[in-house]
Amino acid sequence: MKGIPLFGVCQDSIFVFPCLCLPASTFRWLFISPRPYLTALVRVLLVLAILIILPCCGSQPRETPLAGPARVAVVAPGTGLLREEGTMLRLGALMALQEVRQQEPGLQVEVVVQESQCSAQGAVPIARRLAADASVRAVVGYLCAEAVGAVLPIYREANLAIVNPTISAEYLQKDERSNLFPLLYGDGEQAAFLAAYIRTGLGYSRTAVLSDGSAYGRVLEDAFLLEAEEQGLEMVANVALGLSAVDAARAVQLLLAARPEAIFLATNTEAARLFLLEKYRQQLGGEVLGSDRLATMEFYEMVGQAAEGLLMCQPVLFGEDSEETGRFARKFEHIHKRRPDWIAAGGYDAMRLVLEVLKRSGADRSGTLQALEAISGPEKAFGALSGPVYFTEDGTSRRPIYVGTVRRGSFRAASPPTVEFLSPPNLLRRHLDRASGSSQAVGR
Repeated sequence: MKGIPLFGVCQDSIFVFPCLCLPASTFRWLFISPRPYLTALVRVLLVLAILIILPCCGSQPRETPLAGPARVAVVAPGTGLLREEGTMLRLGALMALQEVRQQEPGLQVEVVVQESQCSAQGAVPIARRLAADASVRAVVGYLCAEAVGAVLPIYREANLAIVNPTISAEYLQKDERSNLFPLLYGDGEQAAFLAAYIRTGLGYSRTAVLSDGSAYGRVLEDAFLLEAEEQGLEMVANVALGLSAVDAARAVQLLLAARPEAIFLATNTEAARLFLLEKYRQQLGGEVLGSDRLATMEFYEMVGQAAEGLLMCQPVLFGEDSEETGRFARKFEHIHKRRPDWIAAGGYDAMRLVLEVLKRSGADRSGTLQALEAISGPEKAFGALSGPVYFTEDGTSRRPIYVGTVRRGSFRAASPPTVEFLSPPNLLRRHLDRASGSSQAVGR
């Protein structure tokens, strides 16, 4: 039963005194219903007794005050196929915490590490535990869109923000992303960027697209073709690429006839591998460009010399041109005896962002969400290793995109490493709407 709006209302109760809420039924029994046997003195004594016995139930805080330090959860795989990626994310995040603690010894923040694979079934119980733990003020991590899609409603109900460094938010419905803060560009955005890079970075026009027909490939192909039209690229071939050496050989033959200056791979890694090997065997010319899924040492080891000169999107470049990324890479390698990758850098940036927000907003979930939402434009951007990052109303982010290449067996910055590119919402809207309606795809 709802409370009566008299003196003030506290949910289903009546706010009588500065620190008292009475249930509506009790209020009527004491003060409204005729009770001949209740004298004025008895009524007063009853009220005094209630004041002494009942605890204050005025406007209750939505969150439990902390008795100890705030906690940030880092959720990443520790076993299985994505063990290495999960390790990199975790090491990057912990390195950021260590740095901030050295700078601010009094910082009352702890990290709790949780293992979560890509399945929704495994992710949900962990999310429920974290959401129920009042000391957890933010979550960093997750490597797969399937898991994130499953836990977002749990975190949203608990007012808990997720800062994610590895997943394209476009694979999630727009209305699901209110408490998700992705640091990575979208897959469609990187494809569109490469179309702009072909025109303004390489100065080419004659372009071909190879697509393997997968959900991921269609996302890349759609966005690339939209931006290619905007850039005025001449599309000389659009070839379907299957998952066999025969399909790769046929694709190369078609491209030999079309003579493109640039070839964009809208494919997963296996189709890209088959094509590059066949291109190398048949000595097909033209620059080949692909998504950041191809920017791994595992892919290079599968392809070998055929990957030489491949141009790939990169979230961050570890070169001598950037003092900040160079410092991070050297320190990471000194501590962990291994080279960092973009996932380690993403974990590092995500933790730095959360700690900065907690220092500014206090150890409060609502305040953390509001502070992250306020990073909403270039003038309010967070300074990540890769450059300024800010969040948009549709639950995605805006950030720089880079291009790396393979030269003599190592990853280097391409020339040029990037071009000016402003992701045009009107151009990518059709692509984003289509991607949001697709089946849950695995993030990078």
